[in-house]
Amino acid sequence: MRERDWEPLKSEWKASLEAVWRAVPKAYRNERSMKRTLQCHLFGQLKAMGLQVVADYYPPRIADHPVDLLALNDAEEIVYAVCFDSLVSLYAVKGLSSFDARRKVIFTTGPLEKKVEESRFFLKPGIDHVHLKPFD
Repeated sequence: MRERDWEPLKSEWKASLEAVWRAVPKAYRNERSMKRTLQCHLFGQLKAMGLQVVADYYPPRIADHPVDLLALNDAEEIVYAVCFDSLVSLYAVKGLSSFDARRKVIFTTGPLEKKVEESRFFLKPGIDHVHLKPFD
């Protein structure tokens, strides 16, 4: 597996995840269902890239919030670590900060963009943030 350029890949994921979100009928768009739907979709995309994917990984010494997806290369190195949350949460940042990975990202789904921006305070260097806005 050849590693892809990060910025274009994040943009592709954002567009793809937003399209999946829009395709879900409005009556079924609750927060938990959407988080899981987006997680499953990205799981499939990572598998299609030839990566081994692990869902809901609890890093050692972190028992309060899992990392939603880890993608491993053939050498079992973590290439991508992904969290989905309504805001950038301290739990997600702590989880992602507890191990090495080439790329770490938090996708936020909160409807109030101002709250999402304020929550970016918790971000640490090496953790990217992408806010999904499927209905702009």
